[in-house]
Amino acid sequence: MKKSKVIISISAAAVVVIALLAAIILRAGGSLDVLRTNAMQSFDTVLSTLPAKGSAEAGWSLSAPEGGAVLKWDNSSISLTVDAKPFIAAGLEASKLENFSGGEIVYSSPAFDMLNQNIKATASDQFKADIKSLRKRLGYHGAMDHYNIEIENGTVFEWAKDLNKHSETGEKQDKDIVFALNPEPLIAAGLKPENVEGWAYAQVPVEIDGKMTEVWKLLKIVDLV
Repeated sequence: MKKSKVIISISAAAVVVIALLAAIILRAGGSLDVLRTNAMQSFDTVLSTLPAKGSAEAGWSLSAPEGGAVLKWDNSSISLTVDAKPFIAAGLEASKLENFSGGEIVYSSPAFDMLNQNIKATASDQFKADIKSLRKRLGYHGAMDHYNIEIENGTVFEWAKDLNKHSETGEKQDKDIVFALNPEPLIAAGLKPENVEGWAYAQVPVEIDGKMTEVWKLLKIVDLV
């Protein structure tokens, strides 16, 4: 009987703890999915600084100001498109890539399920709906203080949690948005990654299986403010 009472007491305490955590989360983000809520608030800040182009019917796009990389989204997918010219100039044999089309290298997310096929009126609302479909691909990159969405096979789009400063170091955030490519398929197709004009080839700390690991990425970095 005493064991039963102890188990009941522990269970009751657990319920109280869960309820308290839920209340804290709701106050912090307005939703139990705080990551998605906070990521979208930060993305809205990006859109207010670098507005998206397009329409509800045609879809939306967010381009690097100097060109060369574009994030696109609509009611069926999210994609990242890059101009292949500087890559070809750096040795890429574009014909060896399955995702090369019309002078561009195109990275696409999986098609969305039918739950999110309703076209949204604004770029922000459409992105929110798309992120909901791709929730498992949304993440937070602590070292860079970025939210990110994985588009395809290690290629991601990242945006700063705070455009003005790194929330942990307090230093100015100089990487407000980043187009980050997985260089391995490009290198296999002849690319010399360190020679791509307008892109940085660098190691980035990434958490893999609970451990921080340095991985190589091709980066187009944009400082907006």
